Amino acid sequence: MNIHVRLFAAAAEACGKEQIEVTVERPSPPSIADVRDAIALSYPMLEEILRRAWFAVNEEYATHDVIIHENDRIAIIPPVSGGMQAPREHNTVLHDVLITRDALSVSAMYDHVLRAAAGAVVLFSGTVREFTRGRQTSYLEYEAYEEMALEKMRAVKEACIARFPDAHVALWHRVGRLALTETSVLIGVSTPHRKDAFSAGEFAIDTLKRTVPIWKKEFFSDGQVEWVGPDGPWNPTSDEGDETHATP
Repeated sequence: MNIHVRLFAAAAEACGKEQIEVTVERPSPPSIADVRDAIALSYPMLEEILRRAWFAVNEEYATHDVIIHENDRIAIIPPVSGGMQAPREHNTVLHDVLITRDALSVSAMYDHVLRAAAGAVVLFSGTVREFTRGRQTSYLEYEAYEEMALEKMRAVKEACIARFPDAHVALWHRVGRLALTETSVLIGVSTPHRKDAFSAGEFAIDTLKRTVPIWKKEFFSDGQVEWVGPDGPWNPTSDEGDETHATP
């Protein structure tokens, strides 16, 4: 079976392309493990990334035993940093889940989640900081697997509402080049009571950073460039607080 695989972030950079094709010779339908082995053999520059990466099948995270079928959409998902396209200036409709190249507006988010039933509105704004572990940052670039990222952001919203049924939740993320102090992600939550608003906002950003395929590339003032991901194993399918890599 000939299988097309999409690449993102560090994987695409290491390979020099955004899509590869591998052939898996098996009498029965191949699994993700078979695809992974074929990629490692044909593209040795991806071997290190494959040790920590997950795969996605049809925009869902997949363990190595998942079977691949004709026309499945396969992607390598390197560890992450942490629909609809964005409305432009002429489009005043804002959505609960959004990926955009435009600047994010705190006031627009506040207005979006505010409602008469709310006794509290909590906003989280993730901004580009100047120093990371003592190294000076010049600017950042964000990249997303947009189709899957939007679905996972919707899942974060739904999980948040399942925990806090009275919450109104919105998640917006920016991609592209961001300068110092610019906002990369906005989380907005309104609830009848402030404790739930704070808890829901924290749950939303923590889950987004762990599960949504958006990558951060950091450009330092000394000329060094790095894709930023978590230290140690990474498991986007784990429950909150469980960072063990569950992929076989």
